[in-house]
Amino acid sequence: MRFQLTALCTGAVQGVLFWWLWRARKLVSWPATEPLLYSALLYAVFAVPLVVYFTQGIERLPVWARRAAIAIYLVLYAALGAYTAWAGGATGTNIDLNPASVLAAAMLGFVSLSLFCGFDFEARRWDYARLFNYTWRNGILAVTAGAMTAAVWLVLLAGASLMALIGLNGVLHLIEEPAFICMASATVFASAFSLGLARASMAEAIRRFWLSISSWLLPLVLFFGVFWAVAVPFTGLEPLFKTKHAALIMLWFAALAVKFSNCAYQDGCVPAPYPAWLGRPLQAAWLSLLPMVGIAWWALGLRVADHGLSEQRLWAGLVATLAAIYAVGYSLSWLKRDRWMSAIARTNIAAAIVLCLGLVALLTPVANIQRLGVSFHLQHIAASDGEIEPDWKYLRWRSGRFGREALHAIAEGRGAPAGGKWERHAKDALAQTGRHNNVPATLSEADVRARLPVFPTQRALPATFVKYVQTSRQDWLFQRCFEPGASCVVWLGDLSNDGQDEILLFNYGQQAQGNVFIPFGETWKQGGHFSSRSSEGKFNNARVEAAQIAKPEWNDLMIDGRRIRLQMNP
Repeated sequence: MRFQLTALCTGAVQGVLFWWLWRARKLVSWPATEPLLYSALLYAVFAVPLVVYFTQGIERLPVWARRAAIAIYLVLYAALGAYTAWAGGATGTNIDLNPASVLAAAMLGFVSLSLFCGFDFEARRWDYARLFNYTWRNGILAVTAGAMTAAVWLVLLAGASLMALIGLNGVLHLIEEPAFICMASATVFASAFSLGLARASMAEAIRRFWLSISSWLLPLVLFFGVFWAVAVPFTGLEPLFKTKHAALIMLWFAALAVKFSNCAYQDGCVPAPYPAWLGRPLQAAWLSLLPMVGIAWWALGLRVADHGLSEQRLWAGLVATLAAIYAVGYSLSWLKRDRWMSAIARTNIAAAIVLCLGLVALLTPVANIQRLGVSFHLQHIAASDGEIEPDWKYLRWRSGRFGREALHAIAEGRGAPAGGKWERHAKDALAQTGRHNNVPATLSEADVRARLPVFPTQRALPATFVKYVQTSRQDWLFQRCFEPGASCVVWLGDLSNDGQDEILLFNYGQQAQGNVFIPFGETWKQGGHFSSRSSEGKFNNARVEAAQIAKPEWNDLMIDGRRIRLQMNP
């Protein structure tokens, strides 16, 4: 009863703080005007109530330890929120939080809190049964509370809509108020969590039943693992590497094997889940995961060698490291015959600690993943001697302040790559005002002519078309032509035999397709599009330069004033 009151008060305070932060951002007032402070408060308001909920009802947990945990997570997540906003290049009221970093911070909180709840402060060591029970308890209750919150909102929306049918709109207006949304969501979540905690024994029974049923999928998973390990020497690795996503599939398979092994082992206190004739072969079958994880590392290494390190591959490296710990640790169970898969407990604790350390490093200045991603990206570009073009969108919009600092360096002729071409692209990227707005704020006649080279080369882009492009530059037909690294070309000639030139714009970086523009008084308009059915793909500039007007092989057929155009098979 005491915890239910505490949870309810905690949820109410959290709801008020959420509403205050939303209102400050809406009115552009303090603390929304201080993006680092705002992000710090946002992270703290999310994290601290969860620490209160997750650490409630933990046996043999000293009061001082719980209070210290609440204070530590308050400081940790406030600092983490501020740094994430800083790394994202937050300015003014603009806070650009990297979704991957937010998800990683949430994972760090859950795993580290699980380790905290599973630590026996009296014995000064981790108790695996305790760790297992409280991890599953908190996970199940959090999901249940989230589902209950969603269900309450469905009922509120249904009831409010029903009242609105007869002209009673007050309830609908009430639940649309941000203050009500924040307060109701936070308090309902807190109440649902506390109610679930009061009935934790029922949740534990359901959990054990589900895990026992799921454990019988482990033999099937390991059967495929053994079959794969036996077949690889005969099939070779070439088909595997040709898929371009071999590491992803193998790491997912390893994750499934880990999951179902834990479903069978549970907290280590349950009887052996399999008869002896099956349990020992399953322990031996785990050895097949060793070559699988090793080849996954190999595939990931080949990908890095070809394309360089990126943020996604750094995250994949952390996952592959965990997979190696699980594969080696679980395989050691084969050496111990005292009980089935006896190495699971220590391996899981070691993997959780490594995961927390890795997440802390990648989310903080120690080894910030955005900074590393930009650095490795530029190194890969420099190593290619300019043959590989930078990912301008990544540097401008997905790598925070580190990518924008790299763009400024390139625009000023510093760093790699350097040169007039790269400088112009970097300046164009910095001039973009939105993720999906690739056109610079200003577009001079020289910019248009530089971006749209004309073929045949002795021709020049009509001045009227230049003005048309300048006034229509936001149109989707032109946006991709003015993004950094784009390659659009124009072919100019009379295709309609009316004495006036038409323009073919080969765009989207695919010179086998584009749009047709025709004169329209003193300006132009988009009159159609074209594409080539050639299997050779896009044309090069030399082919466009040598283009000739050709009469159609087949004439059109007119029926009752309607033109029938024939599309013949190539």
